[in-house]
Amino acid sequence: MSEYNDLAKAIIEAVGGPTNINSVVHCATRLRFSLKDETKVQAEKLKNMAGVVGVNPTPTQYQVIIGAQVNQVFDAILANGIVSGDTETVAESATTKAVKKTSIWNQIIDTITGCMTPMIPALTAAGMIKVILSLSTTFKWMATTSSTYRVLDFIGDGAFYFMPILLAIFASRKFKVNTSIAVIVVGIFLHPSFTAWVTSGKPISFVGIPIQGVSYAASVIPALLTVWMMSYIEKGVDRITPKSLKIILNPTLVLLISAPLALIVVGPLGNYAGMGLAWIINLLQGQLGFIMVAVLAAAMPFIVMTGMHHALTPIFVASFAATGTESLILVAQVCANLAQGGATLAVALKSKNQSVKSLATAAGISAIMGITEPALYGVTMKYRKPLVAAAISAGIAGCFGGLMHVTLYVPQNSVMAILGFSGAKGTANVIAGITMMVLSLVLSFIMTLIFQKEADLKDVK
Repeated sequence: MSEYNDLAKAIIEAVGGPTNINSVVHCATRLRFSLKDETKVQAEKLKNMAGVVGVNPTPTQYQVIIGAQVNQVFDAILANGIVSGDTETVAESATTKAVKKTSIWNQIIDTITGCMTPMIPALTAAGMIKVILSLSTTFKWMATTSSTYRVLDFIGDGAFYFMPILLAIFASRKFKVNTSIAVIVVGIFLHPSFTAWVTSGKPISFVGIPIQGVSYAASVIPALLTVWMMSYIEKGVDRITPKSLKIILNPTLVLLISAPLALIVVGPLGNYAGMGLAWIINLLQGQLGFIMVAVLAAAMPFIVMTGMHHALTPIFVASFAATGTESLILVAQVCANLAQGGATLAVALKSKNQSVKSLATAAGISAIMGITEPALYGVTMKYRKPLVAAAISAGIAGCFGGLMHVTLYVPQNSVMAILGFSGAKGTANVIAGITMMVLSLVLSFIMTLIFQKEADLKDVK
């Protein structure tokens, strides 16, 4: 951590000093600051700081883009006394006020980011287990009836089946709800007695009120809505209970009120919303689905710039949860990310400036591995022509992928998607997927080499 301490101190001072920071969290590439006064930020100083790729102010956060080293820089910032957003206490009220000043749409995006992004590693790992199982049956490594296969099968299913529990944990942090109670309430959806009752088809009721028989395994929306509802119930209960009895009454009343409401009202409503989302996905992936893939692939860099790519997360998560496949959003992201990587590596090859070459090489490799912010903010946006080349190439590759109905069986958006093409569609899907990836990477690389002038590749800082 010591090697990142100077950078951490410089970033803290550039965003207005410790007294201007409510808290900080991070994602795969960005430090996300909650600030008291954004006018104190020295944006140009941040942009020109070695180790910082760029900045992206949003209505709810001030984002400083670091790249692959964001974990180490984040730890160094915490070591300098800055509060983590995951354990925020003193600054909570200030942050809440800041959020309330933003639009409803921005609050929704911020909530989706906080609740769903942390789930991606678990879904990726589970998906890779499924790939291993698919390959093992294709090449006759294991029989589907063997105990090893069956154990790996339920290991791979775990992240999807218990997705509501994962969401309950992350949503409880976002909505400031007691995590243990949130897990219990959402866990009722998956309780063996309830699921067996649903499977039996027998009528279910509570105090005479019917409960819809719905299977909530691998669902997304019911859990989110339930924890959101709990945030209001918890506040209401806290207001009416006497101080001397809060330790007993608060959790008891929250559970007694939330669980029946979840089963009777919120869960079924979330289920209908999920069915509606599935209908939209099927519509987008219909006869003209190749157009949607092409448009999404070409537009993805600009979607990432606005942070709107997080709004797409629940769509592909819901698709995987329901079908175990995805052929729209993640396919588009694979094309867009590889195109960014190809264009950035072309800049690295063409530039004679050592600092440009070094940054572009690292950023290009990062983009190919699925993290595009260093390439996007540090290279392609800077020189524009690589960005245009990447968008065009991603669109062409996306159109091809859509026409060939390329399908992913693992939630992956990088070169590792090669392993995710193996599934029910067989070898044809693997060949089409790899061809799509090559098109995206090679076209953007060649177009950038042709149209980007070496004389324009000045130092990025």
